[in-house]
This record gives sequence, structure tokens and C-alpha cells, in this order.
Amino acid sequence: MEEQERIRRIITEAVMQALGQKPEKPEHMTHLKGDHLVYKDHPRIAFRGAIDSLESEIILLQIITESLEMTRLTDDLEEIIKNIRWLLRCEVSGEPVGEVVMQGMDTDEMRAHSHHPSQYYGMKHFLPTYRHGDIVAHLNKLRTRSREVELAAYRAFKTETGDVEREDIIRVLNRLSSLFWIMMFKYLTGKYDEK
Repeated sequence: MEEQERIRRIITEAVMQALGQKPEKPEHMTHLKGDHLVYKDHPRIAFRGAIDSLESEIILLQIITESLEMTRLTDDLEEIIKNIRWLLRCEVSGEPVGEVVMQGMDTDEMRAHSHHPSQYYGMKHFLPTYRHGDIVAHLNKLRTRSREVELAAYRAFKTETGDVEREDIIRVLNRLSSLFWIMMFKYLTGKYDEK
């Protein structure tokens, strides 16, 4: 499919150049990288849109946490935004992501904290409910949204055999949902209290 898109684009550009016309980007296409045009429903474009959506949800929660003077939580959310922007840059440029540290934890530590909350937060796993309040509900929404981004990344980078080309990106996204889970524990156990 991608090869057919590339051939179609080359032919269109050649015809337009032969007619002395400058090729214009059709409205239904966008730039994947450089001058490489793809249809707007291309899996990598969908992944970029999912990242944008997640970032916008984080910013909305930051507005709430700032109004409640929850600076530590706002700062943790800002750190996440910086890291997902780094992921996006790496996706576009092809650079490797490298090791990511958020809230003082590398990806292995994030996994351990999310799998063993009793050990780290003195609290067992729980099912979020309305009784946990707005902040936990928003953090849970970010957790589920990050899972959706991870699935979009898998669709964007999977090969015909089911393997993935950008396991580094998918790994960080997997840990990001764990991190939002950790943040719920931190909130419920008073780690974000400012006093």
C-alpha cells in the first residue's frame, strides 16, 4: 500500500513538472517526513494525532492542578509532556529514544512501582471510582488515553510479521500508562500534598 502511494506521488509530480506546474500538497495528504506525502489516515499520522490528544488532556489537568496549587503534580505532568514531545521528535527524525527517566524512575522502576504499590506506597491495587475524586478520575483518563496512544504506535510501527520497528517508543508509552497509575497512588497516599 505504501509503495503504491509512493509510485502515485512520483507520477503525479512528474506530470505536473512536465506541464510546468509546481506540485501542491492535496488537502487529503500531509507530510510524513520532509517532502514525503502520505494520506492523512496513515498509521503514523494517526499516532501523531493520538500524541497531540494525550498532550491536550494533560494540559487540561495541569490547569486544574495549578488552580488547586498542586505544584508537584503540575510539575510531574509537565515532565511527562516534555517526554512525549521527545518521543514525537524521535518518531519524526528516526532518532532512538534512549533511556527515559520520569519522576526519578527509569522504565524498569516504573514497572516495579506500578506492579507492587503495596511495597512503594503502602496501598494495594484498586479499581478507580467516583469516590476517589476528580484528580484520580483525570489521572485514570490519562492512563487510558496513554494506552490508546500505545496501540496507535503499535499500528504505526508493526511489520507484516507482527514485530515492531520502534520498540523504544512503544516501551516508553507502555510505561507511561504505568506512570499515571503510580501517580494515582501518589495522590491517594498524600505524596502530592503541598504542606
